[in-house]
Amino acid sequence: MATLRSDAEVRQDVLDALNADMRVDASRIDVDVTNNVVFLRGVVSTYFEKRTAEGIVRRIKGVRDVANELRVFPAQPRSDQEIADDVRAALASDVWVDERTIEVTVSNGVVYLSGTVDSYPAKAHAEAAAWGIAGVLDVVDNLTVTPPSARTDAEIAREVRSDLDKNLRLPPDAISIEVRGGTVFLRGSVVSLEQKWLADEIAWWTTGVRDVVNELKVAPTAANAGGS
Repeated sequence: MATLRSDAEVRQDVLDALNADMRVDASRIDVDVTNNVVFLRGVVSTYFEKRTAEGIVRRIKGVRDVANELRVFPAQPRSDQEIADDVRAALASDVWVDERTIEVTVSNGVVYLSGTVDSYPAKAHAEAAAWGIAGVLDVVDNLTVTPPSARTDAEIAREVRSDLDKNLRLPPDAISIEVRGGTVFLRGSVVSLEQKWLADEIAWWTTGVRDVVNELKVAPTAANAGGS
C-alpha cells in the first residue's frame, strides 16, 4: 500500500531537488503544492531550463501532477530569424530526423514544428532540438507520426502489453490497453506520476504507434497491483 505524502513533504523534496541541480536557477522558482499537485512559478532564462525543472519535479515521490507556469525571459533576446536558422541547423545535424519533412516557423520566440516524422523517437528528437536553441520561449510540436510500414492494431497491442509486463516498475494488471487505428489508449490506475509517464513512454516507443492517449489515473493510496 503506497502512503499519501503531505503537501509539505512533497514541497520540501521538490525544493531540495531543484536546489541540487546545477541546470536550473532555483532561486528564481517558486514552488506551491496543493493536493500533491506541484505548481512551478517564476522566471527562467531558457526553455531548456523550464523543461528541465519540470522533469526534475516529475521524478519526486508523491507528485500527482505538475503545473509548469514558469515564464521564459532570455538573458539575450534573439530574432525569430536567428532562432529559426539555428533550429533548422540542429534538425539537419540529428541522425534521427529527416529535416526535409519538417517545417519550422518562429513567432515572438515561439517555435512551431509541423510536418511528418516516421517515428516517436524522431518526433522527440525534433522537439528536443528546438527547445535546446538559445532564445526559444516555447515549442509547439504539431508533428504527425506516420510510420513507413503499417502494423495491425492487434500487433501493436500485443507488443505494448508485453513491454508493460516486462517492466518491474509498473503494475501491469492495473493497466488496460486498447488500440484503434494505431492510437494506443492507456486506462486504469497507477500509484505515481512516474508510473503514468513510464507507461506512456513504453507505448510511444512501440513501432507503428501514431498517437498515445494516456487516461491512467494517479491514485497514491491504491494498492500497487503487480508490484513496482
